[in-house]
Amino acid sequence: MRITPDGEVTIYANPAPLLLSRQAVFPGVVQLPGGELMAMFSIGQAFDAADMRAVVSRSTDGGQTWSPPQALHEGAELASESFKPVVLPDGRVLATGYVFLRPDMETPIVDGGTMETLPLRNRLSVSEDRGQSWSMPADFSVEGAPLELSGPAIVLPSGRILAAAAPFHLRPSGHEGWIIASDDNGGSWRKLSVFYRSDGGQIAPWECRLCHMGDGRVAVIFWAYDLARQVNLDNHIGISNDGGESFDQVLPTGIMGQASNIMALDHDRLLSIHCHRDAPVSLTVRALRLTGDGIAVELETAIFGAQDQGRATDGIVNQFASLRFGQPALLRLDVDRVLATCWKVEDCQHVIKGYHLRIGPEG
Repeated sequence: MRITPDGEVTIYANPAPLLLSRQAVFPGVVQLPGGELMAMFSIGQAFDAADMRAVVSRSTDGGQTWSPPQALHEGAELASESFKPVVLPDGRVLATGYVFLRPDMETPIVDGGTMETLPLRNRLSVSEDRGQSWSMPADFSVEGAPLELSGPAIVLPSGRILAAAAPFHLRPSGHEGWIIASDDNGGSWRKLSVFYRSDGGQIAPWECRLCHMGDGRVAVIFWAYDLARQVNLDNHIGISNDGGESFDQVLPTGIMGQASNIMALDHDRLLSIHCHRDAPVSLTVRALRLTGDGIAVELETAIFGAQDQGRATDGIVNQFASLRFGQPALLRLDVDRVLATCWKVEDCQHVIKGYHLRIGPEG
């Protein structure tokens, strides 16, 4: 197998950076029935701004060009929000995510002294017309937990919707990763299982991403961060053989990445994408094979290297404050075409990038 870069596009960049600050982050892209692509991301004055709002952009030419973004809603609440879309079997589009409620424009999300965060609420919105218009985002709760629902949900062949998230806090223990489920197209949610909890609960499973591998097999990849020691660990992948109701294995990948994502290639293989923020810095795609008791890396291709992307610094607050790219994703457009996306800092602007990849046999 080989992975070949096949072109780079900018999904969104501030068209008037000398006049206005428009920083774009946290993209999610889906392919609608008929082939049109829809990207959802957030735009605000700064990375953690209190006016960070979700927007939608569209492509009718396979992701080569994108429409100007349109607001998901017209609410005036002071909050920073992030949503990711998933296409439901009936053609509707469901967006799930979270907001941090902001008391003013200058209070940060995380108190650097106490490590406490502002209130987080999980929310969802639904489009009945292929993403042209959306319901006003509404709160939903799973056992009252503030979930870092930063990735998209997935839909199983049964119609059940799954999402993966960690109850979000920055204390040195009490961390675990949840699978939540909806059996009524997102109307109500419940905790289905715990996919990861370390001994002592000091390792946070952040930036969780799911994929369905067929035959009831579900995989979840996450950024493992040890809050007690304040160090990044390698990405881990949890494997379920019963549709996410239990997890038989959680395997270290040996890949020292942070935010990451996966896409199923077949029953035993995954295409993965990883943000490497410690040297050597890169955004890298890999083909992984599940061997039964471990994970083998079959090949890897760097989309971009260090350039000016900086490196992670010690301590999680400093790492969050120095991020230069993140939230990568993979979307299969065709049998041999994949669109990789992420947010990235270019020319002092946070922009949304797309990278076209060709996948095929060696030779």
